[in-house]
Formats: sequence, C-alpha cells, structure tokens
Amino acid sequence: MWHSRGRQSLARFLVLLIAAVGTCLWVTNTQSAESSSAQAEWEKVLAAAEKEGELNIYGQGRAGVGKAIQAFGQVYPKIKINFIEGSGSELAKKIMAEQRAGKHLVDLSVGGGGTMVLVYHKAKVLQPISPLLLLPETRDETKWFSKKHLYADPDERYVFMAQGDGGSGIGAVNTNLVKANEIQSWWDLLTPKLRGKIVMTDPNSAGNIGSWRFLYYSADLGPGFIRRLLLETSLTFAANEHQMMDWVGSGKYYIHVMAKLENTQNARKQGLPVLQVFSEKEGDALSTGSGHLCVFKETPHPNATRVYVNWFLSKQGQLAWQQYTGRNSFRMDIPKDMLPFKDEQMPKEGRTYLLSSLPRYEDVAPLRKLVDETLAQAKAK
Repeated sequence: MWHSRGRQSLARFLVLLIAAVGTCLWVTNTQSAESSSAQAEWEKVLAAAEKEGELNIYGQGRAGVGKAIQAFGQVYPKIKINFIEGSGSELAKKIMAEQRAGKHLVDLSVGGGGTMVLVYHKAKVLQPISPLLLLPETRDETKWFSKKHLYADPDERYVFMAQGDGGSGIGAVNTNLVKANEIQSWWDLLTPKLRGKIVMTDPNSAGNIGSWRFLYYSADLGPGFIRRLLLETSLTFAANEHQMMDWVGSGKYYIHVMAKLENTQNARKQGLPVLQVFSEKEGDALSTGSGHLCVFKETPHPNATRVYVNWFLSKQGQLAWQQYTGRNSFRMDIPKDMLPFKDEQMPKEGRTYLLSSLPRYEDVAPLRKLVDETLAQAKAK
C-alpha cells in the first residue's frame, strides 16, 4: 500500500514539476518572442525615421533645455532636428495659427505643461503618448517615480511629465538665532518669537508664485493659514532675493520665507550663518517646469517622432536631460549625482507633494484676491 501511495505522490509531483517547467518555458518563450517582435518593429521604425531624415520640435531653450532636446542628434545623426525656440505663449500662437490654416508643421513640443494642456489638449490637436512607446524600457512604468508614467492633462494620456523637482521648503533661517528643529512645519512660522522677524517675497512678484500656490492649494495649509500668516506675524515684504538673504545672515530678520535653495547654498559658501529648513508635516511643492512632452496629430515625420519619444523617455534621454538642465528626471533608474541639490531635488516615495505647476493650479486670481484683502485688513488694524 505504501509503495502504491508513494508512486501516486511521486507521479503527482512529476506532473506538477513538468507543468511548472512548461509554464516557465512558455513564459520565457513568450517574453522572448515579444522582445524580438518589439526589436523588429523598432528597427523598422528607425529605418523609416532615417529615411524621413528630419524632425520639427517646438520648445523652450532656456536653462539647458534646448541643449537637452538636441542631444538626440548625438545618438541619431541621420535625423536632423529643426528646433523652433520660444516661450509657451509665443509657440502656442504659431502652432494654432498653423493648425487653423491646415498646416501640420510641428511634430512634437517640449516645455511647460500649462500651454500644452490649456491650449493644445483643449483644442484636441494632440495624440496619446503610450501607443508611441516601442522599447521595453520606455513602456516599463516601474522605473518612474510613483511607479507610473505621470501626465499633466486630465485624461492622463497626452502631456507627459518627465521632470519633477522638490521645492525649496519653508525658507532660510539664521542658525545663530533659530535652531533648525524649531521650524518643522509652516504653522511654526506663527510662533511669537518670529513676530516682526520674517521677510519674504512679495506675493505680487511672479518669482515665487509656485510657492504661494502651494500654500493656497495645500490641504494642510490653504487660505486659513495664509490669513493667519499675513495677520499675525508682522511680515516684511521685499523683492531682492540676495538682499533678503543678507538681512537674515546679519540677524536683522530670523528667516527668509520662500528663499530659493540655491541662494541659501551660495550664502553658506560665503560664510553666512544660514540654513534651509523644510516642513516635516505638510509636504512640499513639486515643480515639473519645462519637462513636459506632447506629440501632435498628423505629424509630418511620424517615424522620426516615435524614435525621438522613445529616446527622450529612455535612460539615455533622461540622463541627458538631467545633465544639461540640472533638473531631476522622474525616471528613477538613472544616476542623480549630477543634480546640484540631489537630496532636496529628488522627490521621496511616500511623501506628500503638490504638483504646483499643473494647470489646475494655474489660476492665481483667488490667491491674489485673498492676499490683497488680508493685507488691507492688516493695515486697518
């Protein structure tokens, strides 16, 4: 009896083993076939792209963005980039005029997300990004921050967000007058010790509008916090960032709220006793800046466009983006050592961020109205 049961158990084990091995071989063969098919499709598209021989890109050229865009030519020299540089509003006027005239001259655009979403996406002149992704490394969403591809448009299909920099935190403190652990939340700015000792950028200045948007739209802060900040702290507003940093370094003020991280680091190198402090409770703003990509319908060079999109979102393309712009790529499987403020720029998984450059936060009219009304109330006291 034992021998019979033993033979039955062994038979069942062998059947399961054979099935498992067969499954593994099937999966391996399937993956290999898919990989071979993708490679064959890539080579076909690349050959067609080189035959097209050129590509029309409209985008922003500031802060190394133009160089990052054109780094493609170093890898694919047979495909010439015709780069039309301009601001988002300038390019939008040009592109929409071309579209209305039935002229499809632009292939893709790289730059700020506001114009892409509020103008191009709204006008329905874009095509989705995902179907253009041929290479396994560009289709794999696990290599990106939050383990997914991020999009700025409400459909989450058309305006790809490739860049994301952590904000500058709360600001810079004088370390001789304020201990870093005394300010761990934006709400700590309301402490009586800081009354009359806070200097910050004028809310009517465009330079720090992203930070003001963060305060306004943050679920942990919002209009209530802004009212108390403006009414209870006897703030001083100024426009010159370097002067404000000097004031904090000399002790005239204890903290420069919304100080840019690079200004604080430069001041430290000059010997000023200043240090950037960050909120441990309310998260931070996350700026996507000029790191957006969109592709237009009826592109004049469809194959070259596909090659460019796959290169741009590849490890090689995103590494070039970081090297030339100094901005953090949302792609997390590439080196970050070239970033000037790596630890601060890189978003942390699990931490709360507000993507302050998204079009949904574009409207600052309610924010300005709130600030103006609250400041008028403060003066009337």
